[in-house]
Amino acid sequence: MQKVPLTLAKPGMVLEKPVTRENGMTLVGVGTQLTDALLQRLENMGVESIVVEGSPLTPDGENPYTAKIERLEHLFRQYTQDRWMQKVKATLVACFEKKITSTDDGNAEETKDE
Repeated sequence: MQKVPLTLAKPGMVLEKPVTRENGMTLVGVGTQLTDALLQRLENMGVESIVVEGSPLTPDGENPYTAKIERLEHLFRQYTQDRWMQKVKATLVACFEKKITSTDDGNAEETKDE
């Protein structure tokens, strides 16, 4: 599941959560596949973001956890001799790698069905 700005939503995406008004009234239900016309209607209604099925991806289609692992190298560059900080870094890397694996598995299943 990922929350995306309406401007990044594309036809074919499927809603994971309903789109509702501030008063709770449902505009579009769960499981609805987005179309160009529906996206235009939502934009006209002032909807700013929606929650769709799938793994979190950046607009260019990359997994954001890969970039986070690369960023850790920069953030921990001054602590190469600090064993405790290296354990913290290793724990974060393992967590992000697990997220990458779980989101890649989800994408692989989606491509099998197509």
